[in-house]
Amino acid sequence: MRRLVLIGIPVAVFCAWAFYPAVLAYTFTFGETGTATVAACRPGSGAGRTTSLPSCHGTWRTADGEFGEGGIYNLNPHEAGGDTVQVRIGPLGPYAYGWAKIWVTPVVSGVPILLVLVVSVVVYRTRVLPGRRLTDSILTAPGALIVSDAAVHRPDDSPHVLLRALPDPPLGHRRLELPGRMERTDERPGPKGRRIIFQSVLDADEGPVMLLEHRSDAALEPETVLLDPSGAPRMIVRRNGVGRFRLLDATGAELGSARAPRGVRTPALEVRDGEGRQIAMTAKRGPKWVLRVQEEAPQPLRDAALVLALVQSRIIY
Repeated sequence: MRRLVLIGIPVAVFCAWAFYPAVLAYTFTFGETGTATVAACRPGSGAGRTTSLPSCHGTWRTADGEFGEGGIYNLNPHEAGGDTVQVRIGPLGPYAYGWAKIWVTPVVSGVPILLVLVVSVVVYRTRVLPGRRLTDSILTAPGALIVSDAAVHRPDDSPHVLLRALPDPPLGHRRLELPGRMERTDERPGPKGRRIIFQSVLDADEGPVMLLEHRSDAALEPETVLLDPSGAPRMIVRRNGVGRFRLLDATGAELGSARAPRGVRTPALEVRDGEGRQIAMTAKRGPKWVLRVQEEAPQPLRDAALVLALVQSRIIY
């Protein structure tokens, strides 16, 4: 959708601007020749609540002998009544003097259009196109997943896991608190006060896979606790600043980390294990995120990578 907007808006603006110069070009090249007699001109006014543009009117006769009457364009508003000028007659009426007097208007109005087109091309080539290439490479990799806040499915649209919101803490829930949670640093405001949301993650047959406890706070960085189906905590995915996450086991030991990859301008996260090896990559594609996890990645980090992709699509986190 963003790509369509970046392409569609500049094209629409360019077409709207190009209409008038195109009509002028047609008129001055293929329009009927004629002779016009200026009856009167008004210089225009900007006083009061209304404004009027300079205008002239009169009569004209084409080379074929046809007569016309009405507005005559591209004239000096101080033309004297009775002056005779050569005109070309096109779809918008008779125009005098050709490009010599009117080229400034389309050129000056075209400069902002040109800037819009240049900026759009630069944004598309530096942000949209590299992001599209990255997400395409993720989607074509074995085991690729498409993640939204409602479900996770494969590129062929078959379900991988299902998500269910839980109104209350699940049975057997045990709260895990680990020290070291940082103060919130992002500009986007978090929830007022403190908010905890529980989710159940199910496989395609709706069997339990894990439970998620999302913790959002107005003052502290958010975190998500991964629990097994019995409610016992297994690990924490903890945000450690904008675009940075720590992956901790239930004892607080470092399992890995995630951060925005260098040189990538599209929203993305690179997930690494405790030894710094990349084990997953997730990136934004439209309203969803796509995820690729290395086949040799251990299950805890596979689960953490999935959770990282899930929390990116949360409106408030």
